[in-house]
Amino acid sequence: MNATPHSTQPVALRSDVAVEPLIDNWYAWSHLLSPGTLARNMARRHLPIMTSYLESPAVHQRSSRTPALAGGPFMDLGEDRSADIEALIETTRRRAARLLEFDTAVDALQELLAKAGPGVPLEGLYPLVPEPLQGYVELVYDLQDNASFRLIESLLYRGDYGSADGQSLALEPLRADRRPFALSTPRLETDERTVLPVPFHHPGVDVMFSTLRTPRPFGEVAEALEVTPDAAGKLARYFTAAGAPVRREPVKEPRIRYLGHACVLAENERGAVLVDPLLPPAFPGAGPRTTDADLPDYIDHVLITHGHQDHLVLESLLRLRTRIGTVVVPRSDNGSLQDPSLRLALEAAGFPRVVELAELQEIETAMGRITAVPFFGEHGDLAISKSAWLLETDGRTVLFAADTSTVDPAAYAHVRRAIGKVDVLLLGMECEGAPLTWLYGPLFTNEPAREVAVRRRLNGNDDIGAMALAEALGCSRAYVYAMGHEPWVWYLTTTTFDANAAPVQAAERFVAACRGRGIEAQRLHGSCDLAL
Repeated sequence: MNATPHSTQPVALRSDVAVEPLIDNWYAWSHLLSPGTLARNMARRHLPIMTSYLESPAVHQRSSRTPALAGGPFMDLGEDRSADIEALIETTRRRAARLLEFDTAVDALQELLAKAGPGVPLEGLYPLVPEPLQGYVELVYDLQDNASFRLIESLLYRGDYGSADGQSLALEPLRADRRPFALSTPRLETDERTVLPVPFHHPGVDVMFSTLRTPRPFGEVAEALEVTPDAAGKLARYFTAAGAPVRREPVKEPRIRYLGHACVLAENERGAVLVDPLLPPAFPGAGPRTTDADLPDYIDHVLITHGHQDHLVLESLLRLRTRIGTVVVPRSDNGSLQDPSLRLALEAAGFPRVVELAELQEIETAMGRITAVPFFGEHGDLAISKSAWLLETDGRTVLFAADTSTVDPAAYAHVRRAIGKVDVLLLGMECEGAPLTWLYGPLFTNEPAREVAVRRRLNGNDDIGAMALAEALGCSRAYVYAMGHEPWVWYLTTTTFDANAAPVQAAERFVAACRGRGIEAQRLHGSCDLAL
């Protein structure tokens, strides 16, 4: 039974309701959280896709349902929503006018710096910096005398570009895992989807999600969210009368619980650590899966390996925020446009405790020691902050290697000397990743030619690289992530299972090679428990 707006009966957010964070109606992944990358994506991804849709809605709808074009710049809106998209374009240009000026200014500054003579002091160029960037950049040379700039990113959040006005939450009950691809389709209101203009940092967001564990009267939720009576009426249908409280059995033995994709929960009787949370939805007929209801009431640390949309999933993090002690992210401090700070982004989104770790820095947790381990490759040869995470607990070491690539086997000989033998290795093996421009295209002033982009792919390890990694670290057990093959991950990756695909074949060869060397190995899928 759904909630009614004025009832005093305790209610809970329905488990089948997805709550997607949006920025100007687009799914909020990490590049939309940082002002600089948001500006570029608005100008060079969102507006061109929407403009193209207005030219031919039918082509977009047909292309979005064509498997060979999955992940392409095609909007999947079902019926013709041209009037709504036209209104969204107008709203975006008006609300985000300053961000669009920032985008144009970046190109102008790049052109200015390209004309600077080698070795010429850059101090004289500051008066020529385009107005939208004045006071937000430092002009610098690299050691090859190439002029560039460094963004003072913390000032962007505190200045003209840090407004949360465009943020909202889209609530919608799910009947299947498949959702429109997040990077190409904005979320418009429908008969079943309601978009609430609530910023991510709003305390009412935590009140809403807290009902998943502690039901409360719907009126308290609506009041906390500060929604209008009309909005409250729409919101009530996403809540239901509270059922029996969830009782989770205490953990008696240390274990690793695989939740799907790159999401892993490690826990013992002292604490819990969750890596790259991407939580599957729970709806009638969804099939076996581990959801947020199966997680501990308190998660000491959440570890984020990198900022790709399937690893830093704000949708899942917001759902868990009241249960998270500290979020740990790779350290970013170079001020480059392509490498926004994950700490600043999450703090601005309302996470109170976010810690950055540089490579080989460590922290102590209730469960054990966590060390940031170098993560190589997978980002199209761009300098991006990223980290694998080593957990030392109960006499064992576990490396959550995410999508690291063994681009230089000698590097892991040095890593082995620094961190010692690794008992358990978990890694992705997406050895045929997306082209460079699939994620990073909007950030370039001059987008690389397609032949360049397809050579510089976002590749993880193949079987040869994975075996070199496992042997270099002395692993006795190795587990390969499902690499997006769970159906609930499609809306972030557009990856579907194909037994003949190169990554699947490489993973099978790796598992066989490990077993041939006496290393316990398995390709994971869905959810399962692995004893430490």
